[in-house]
Amino acid sequence: MHLAKLLVTVLAVSAHGVATPIVQNPPSELPAGGSGSGLKVAGLRTCTIPNQSDKGWCVIVSECESYVRLRSDFNLTAEEVNFLKRVQCEDDGIEPRICCPEGSGRYVDPHVQFSRNDRKVRLEDMAKVQPKKHRKRTGAPKSGPPAGIGLEEECGKQLVNRIYGGEIAELDEYPWMALLVYNSNEFGCAGALISRRYVLTAAHCVSGAVFEEKKGLKSVRLGEYNTNTEPDCIQEINHVDCADSAVDVAVENIIIHPDYNESARDMQHDIALLRLKQNVRFTHFIMPICLPVQSHNHSITKAKGAIFTVAGWGRTNLFNKFRWNMASPIKLKLRVPIVDRGNCSQILQPYGVKLGPKQICAGGETSKDTCLGDSGGPLMRFDEALLRWVTHGVVSYGFTQCGVKGYPAVYTNVAEYIDWILNVIKN
Repeated sequence: MHLAKLLVTVLAVSAHGVATPIVQNPPSELPAGGSGSGLKVAGLRTCTIPNQSDKGWCVIVSECESYVRLRSDFNLTAEEVNFLKRVQCEDDGIEPRICCPEGSGRYVDPHVQFSRNDRKVRLEDMAKVQPKKHRKRTGAPKSGPPAGIGLEEECGKQLVNRIYGGEIAELDEYPWMALLVYNSNEFGCAGALISRRYVLTAAHCVSGAVFEEKKGLKSVRLGEYNTNTEPDCIQEINHVDCADSAVDVAVENIIIHPDYNESARDMQHDIALLRLKQNVRFTHFIMPICLPVQSHNHSITKAKGAIFTVAGWGRTNLFNKFRWNMASPIKLKLRVPIVDRGNCSQILQPYGVKLGPKQICAGGETSKDTCLGDSGGPLMRFDEALLRWVTHGVVSYGFTQCGVKGYPAVYTNVAEYIDWILNVIKN
């Protein structure tokens, strides 16, 4: 499809059935679909694949069709998730790499069974220590964050303060991630827990015609990892690790930014707060993320190429290669670079969309933007000085065919709304 023939901003149903503001497809640039035997192996390192003798090569996700086909199955079993986790290659680069088979190009037996005895002991141990004590389970500094960066002293902490490799999140990564559950009993957008009582999300997730078709918001799910399993467990090398059960919390009130206009093409002020009906107890798997300090955020979000992280259960271009609008049952993650505002504005202009002063652009590389995130989810960055995660953006809109080179996604800049957030919570 030629650029001149494309339409401007429209509303489309996302992977979870919730209206997501998007810009229709840019010119197609699908990732290569390597199948093992066709891989270009020069300069790649070898790796080991469970249950087979063939060696593998660490390649970017979009170059391994066998991996994509397996991960595109929404009915993934826990044993298949174990396998997908095991073939993640450790890599310090931005692009996640996985172990792709050579030769036949097929995974012979894509399952890693649980060690049943270990799993039973682990679950019994979990039951004995309920409720979990936060102080013993986090490795973050004891001192609180600077004034204004968070609503809770515990914000932005994880058990281990490092960025894991791969594209599949760990059980305890991003414990502030929230899934919105609608009265139609469907998952929809995402959000980020910012206090014991509030979740930050996008305004388009909780307003508009499609939101009404879903009969409104029912609850927010916290502590989720795999929507297909309960409890969520991963077979590690020497043990089985399990998460606490996910928690569904009813929503007491929805507060949409007063300047948001659901019919506007540019989706400015696309931000909202959800007040929960009860306070949330923080655990290893449920934790708030920090809010940004406005002066510090300005320099970070203006820095072209600065690396941020998105996460969620959203549809991906890799899924779309086989199934349209397919969501992931497991929590995924991806690192994306900030895009210069001038360049982003030029990209959006032909579609009749204007980039607002309170919006950020990120991604826009092949197979790399908020394909791996959900609308309303956070654009995050790990602050190495504070040893805490901070949310700088809220996923707002992008192109229907995500992960296309030169076409970034657009986020609401959270720092520009700190006063509004704090005022809403105070009142």
